[in-house]
Amino acid sequence: MPPPTPIRGLGPDTALGDAARRILAGRLADVRHPESQLDGELDEDGVHDMRVATRRLRAALQVFQATGKLARLEADVKRLQDALGDVRDLHVQDKWLDTAAKDTKDAGKALKDLRQSHLSGLKDKEKTLRAELERWTERTVPRLLKKLDALEDTHRFAGKRVRSHLRQRLRRVEKRLERYADAPDAASAHALRKDLKKLRYELEIFQPAFRRTVGALLEVLVPLQDGLGELHDADVRLELFERAAAEAPPGQRKAARKLLPQARDERAERSAEIAREVQRWHAEAIPKRLRKALT
Repeated sequence: MPPPTPIRGLGPDTALGDAARRILAGRLADVRHPESQLDGELDEDGVHDMRVATRRLRAALQVFQATGKLARLEADVKRLQDALGDVRDLHVQDKWLDTAAKDTKDAGKALKDLRQSHLSGLKDKEKTLRAELERWTERTVPRLLKKLDALEDTHRFAGKRVRSHLRQRLRRVEKRLERYADAPDAASAHALRKDLKKLRYELEIFQPAFRRTVGALLEVLVPLQDGLGELHDADVRLELFERAAAEAPPGQRKAARKLLPQARDERAERSAEIAREVQRWHAEAIPKRLRKALT
């Protein structure tokens, strides 16, 4: 995952409005950086990088909502993020299928047909993404640039309001961790992943205000978030093959049944990795350390 552009010169006493302008400008630049990779063919790395950058931009728009009316802009960025995600998800599973086809003896036409069936909606999703990219450059970017100059808020960058918001975000993650520990299914894992991602991106925003403390804690968030991302991909893949094994044409059903044991083993391996990481969070009192950093 590409890191965000560092924002220099911010501190705890920086006015929130000033911080908002500079951080949003940086997050916007990060989204725009991969645009050249998506001018013609939709480059896989470009799609991935822009998707991550849009998530970070949305997090900043949500955090700095009080400095100006940013909800509509955040919704526009979400449209782009969703379109990028639809294409990216197909890329991820197709890459796995491509590797499986090379590793599976006598894969033959059935597996190729399964890949083609999985990718049947890619052209439509790419068409939607291109339309959203055009909307992004022609409408959303100019509106966002215009809005940046009007953002104002005299509260401290690391003031009570910010700390309270981050503590609330942390509490949501702690509750998700408890639910996942009780029921480590796909739904609870996905919910935990989403809230953990929001916490990470918001901590990144305020890292200049909390100095090294948050920077060190961010390092422990990454393995769990990355692991949950891999688990999510495994869950999507498992569902794909289970449906294909039940609903696809005969040849594709056979190919799906051949791949199901591998998909199940990978899902179990990812789940075990997450269980170890969650245990580490408890053993090292990571939530407690985060709360202390935000007091």
